[in-house]
Amino acid sequence: MAHSSALSETLSPAESPQRPRSRSIWSESSGEQMLRYNIISSPPWVDLAMQLQQSNPQRFAYRETKWSKFEDSQMDNITIGGFTPRNVMRGSNVLFMASFHNNDAILSQFQVLVALCESFIKSITVLLPYYPTGTMERVVTEGQVATANTIARMFSTLPSIGQPIRVIIFDIHTLQNRFYFYGHALADLVSGVPLLLSTIKAYVELDIADAGDPYRSELRNAECEYDAIAFPDEGAKKRFGTFFPGFDLIICGKVRQGDKRIVTIHDGDPTGKRVLIVDDLIKSGGTIAEAAKAITSAGATAVAAFCTHAAGRPKD
Repeated sequence: MAHSSALSETLSPAESPQRPRSRSIWSESSGEQMLRYNIISSPPWVDLAMQLQQSNPQRFAYRETKWSKFEDSQMDNITIGGFTPRNVMRGSNVLFMASFHNNDAILSQFQVLVALCESFIKSITVLLPYYPTGTMERVVTEGQVATANTIARMFSTLPSIGQPIRVIIFDIHTLQNRFYFYGHALADLVSGVPLLLSTIKAYVELDIADAGDPYRSELRNAECEYDAIAFPDEGAKKRFGTFFPGFDLIICGKVRQGDKRIVTIHDGDPTGKRVLIVDDLIKSGGTIAEAAKAITSAGATAVAAFCTHAAGRPKD
């Protein structure tokens, strides 16, 4: 249920707290109007969709969709839930839980999104936790295809529903990817790192500026599990460094020589410290493994790693 609770919080309440209408509910805890959602889920997220409905049935209604292929052509044969025997989709807010794990899945889900856009839907929120083409956001050789751009354009040119489609993505590889989205779809970039902060126990002394008293100290939590946070490269430090005030920061750097990665420490001292390596994405795990070796060799007493997306490879 932890994942469903976090997603429920990510789906923010309506902007104006007014008397709830038929398609909204009133949040007793916040006193704000909360949107209700019909959930359409891609196959990998069905269990989570049902958990969301179970966690708050007043707010979430899962509508089962049948994803299949025609036997002769192997083309999509999809029936979207919520349209029969009574159409409960018209005029509703839709949460579409997407999984772009391969090209076939991407095309199938865009076919459903097009159909939803043409069904008088009030709003569509696409939950796409992992944007798999995010690392292909630029090219270095003419003729290469920046697939981060092409997928964003497919979202951006979906039929208009009167307001932009909200595409929620966790820890996209580079923040600049958001500018590939425009027009009919806009990216809402969020991070999984706050969930990490809520689970690690840390003894942190924060110096907080105050108008009356220049600095005051605040001690947070009673036990220290990690002394330092490490990043495998400068990019990860820029993305996530501000999440960890009070921790010693260690910055590594990598150089590729063919298939070999050489990782060295560029800044910070891990000697005698318990170090947590933080990054957005792990595929082969080679960079994290080499960073851990470098940090251990420099004197760290313990090394662990966290990433938002353990993508791996299809055969893994």
